[in-house]
Amino acid sequence: MKHTLFYLFVGILVLAGAGLTILYNLGILSLNPPYARSLPERLGQHNPVAAFQHVNLIPLEGERILENQTLIVRDGIIAQIGPSAEVQIPADALIVDGSGKYLIPGLVDMHVHVVDENELLLFAAHGVTSIRNLWGGLNGTDHLGWRAAIEAGTMFGPTLYTSGPIMEGPPKTVPWMKVYEDPESAAAAVNQQIDMGYDFIKVYDYLSPPVYDAVVEAAQARGVTVVGHTPKQVGIDRVLESGQVTLEHISGLIDADAGEYSVPESELPQYAQRIAEAGVYVCPTIAVYQLYVPQDELPRLETRPEMDYISPGTKFMWKYFQRPGSLGNVTYQGDYPARMNEMFLSTTRLLHEHGIRFILGTDADNPYLVPGVSLFDELDYLIEAGFSPYEALETGTRNAAEAMGKLDEFGTLEVGKRADLILLDGNPLEQISAVREQRGVMLRGRWLPESEIQTYLAELVASYKPNLIERLWPLGIIGLAIAMLWRRTAGGKSHA
Repeated sequence: MKHTLFYLFVGILVLAGAGLTILYNLGILSLNPPYARSLPERLGQHNPVAAFQHVNLIPLEGERILENQTLIVRDGIIAQIGPSAEVQIPADALIVDGSGKYLIPGLVDMHVHVVDENELLLFAAHGVTSIRNLWGGLNGTDHLGWRAAIEAGTMFGPTLYTSGPIMEGPPKTVPWMKVYEDPESAAAAVNQQIDMGYDFIKVYDYLSPPVYDAVVEAAQARGVTVVGHTPKQVGIDRVLESGQVTLEHISGLIDADAGEYSVPESELPQYAQRIAEAGVYVCPTIAVYQLYVPQDELPRLETRPEMDYISPGTKFMWKYFQRPGSLGNVTYQGDYPARMNEMFLSTTRLLHEHGIRFILGTDADNPYLVPGVSLFDELDYLIEAGFSPYEALETGTRNAAEAMGKLDEFGTLEVGKRADLILLDGNPLEQISAVREQRGVMLRGRWLPESEIQTYLAELVASYKPNLIERLWPLGIIGLAIAMLWRRTAGGKSHA
């Protein structure tokens, strides 16, 4: 019996060592801290005064272009805007030549679930200078701590706004969600989230009407907005009367889980009118539903160039754990992506025709939604749904700030607002694809030229490669197993 247990143990050591060797060499496991954690120290100090000279401004406070302008930034705030011939550039300013280029406000992704520090780099590197995180504390992430560290400059990333943990009722949509079955506990949870400092409260699919009402009432009593889904039992009518500020995924009109409309399709125009009258912002997140593809189509997603920015561990989770967990859902069956594409595009087009205010969001970090890049895809979908380039840009700038009650802080290029800027080669009012051709990003007054951004992205990709210790230490486990075998064998021969 002892012999059997010994060889079983040795076998386990060999298998463990071999498995760890494979996982580390593939980069699925890593001992390295996130690459982005080193960026604040590497960036160091920056010039607090900058001047964008001879640039074409697209201020997004109206559909116009101000040609040959100079914009002065001081201490992270836009200090002056005017014709280049009239604006005197401070002697100590960092000068950025904008000749023939276009300057727009930084973009906002209004629907993200960020859990990896490297994702913060990806957002900023693609001109996403603010994000609205819609699941505070997801996977144990300290989003409040992140927000404070970003504000203090000890963590690199876009300005972060975050909801608290999702408010859900039974049955749980996700096993680790906390559910609320009575109004009293829900109201107490809302007040606790507000006391902790979360920016808004997010409601989800299975809240009962009494609990939903308690959540909204408690939040509004404290001056905090409610955002999120349309709970199925509550329905779109009640949500529109409640004062909820945003509708995510066009929920209440579309049931994406079932792949069908939540209301009669013939009644969509009257609901569009009601949404417009209620002043609710709609975040369609069209891009996410195009990634629920059959298993045999995964190589098309996995080989996109931007997937290089995603860690091997995350890609492994996306492929083998996050997607298969919902294989029984209609979202992974048949022609779902095509049906969702048509449903979301046609509904978005209808809502847009009724003057509804939209906000730009992606639902990153769902599988295969690469932070930053996926926001460009969402802009393309809005164009396909009938938006003009200006209207599409507005969803990710002015409208985004307005929906969060922050229009006095960012969202347009105006004196006194936060210096979140993107310098583009081309005019995005002619072709929305111009937002992909960036010459640099200014993040809260720090200028990051495109060459520097590309260096960081290349180093991020390189950081996913295992180091020598990661490659070798699992071999020590195998070596230990071999030594144990040798010692036992040698000992047996010596005894003989």
